[in-house]
Amino acid sequence: MKGERRDGMVYWGLAMASCAHVVEEYVWPGGFLEAAREIAPGAFRHASLPIVVGVNAAMIAGCLEGARRSPRSPFLGLSMASLLHLNGLLHLGASFKAKRYVPGLVTGLALYLPLSIKAFSNYRRSEDYRPWVAWGAAFLGVIWHSIPFAAFLMRSMKGKER
Repeated sequence: MKGERRDGMVYWGLAMASCAHVVEEYVWPGGFLEAAREIAPGAFRHASLPIVVGVNAAMIAGCLEGARRSPRSPFLGLSMASLLHLNGLLHLGASFKAKRYVPGLVTGLALYLPLSIKAFSNYRRSEDYRPWVAWGAAFLGVIWHSIPFAAFLMRSMKGKER
């Protein structure tokens, strides 16, 4: 039980990291939405501040719920770890493409990547490990991350109907 409690702390760390990441993107130094529109105009043309606030609130809520559920079931926490891992990699790719810092890069690399790897590593070492849970959670994290982009695409298609 003691090891389970300690291993579950990584999910709370991911929740705190998601809050720090949002601060980096939108408060200090901020400017993520503008940078994203510059780097990937097709993907972010129809993104607005209210939408990204909702997306980030949902991400933080998912991380908190994943942390809360982790002692009984790691699936949601692992799916959020997957989402955050992908997000960190996308910030790295965006920074390479822009040839400059893109807000979210520091927390993506320094927090998201190591904590998400730790979450999956802890689960892999647990006696409850099931490969389908790990793979399913990893896949679901990619799906979670794709939802806002699907919404942006639908929003752009709605604008073309008029």
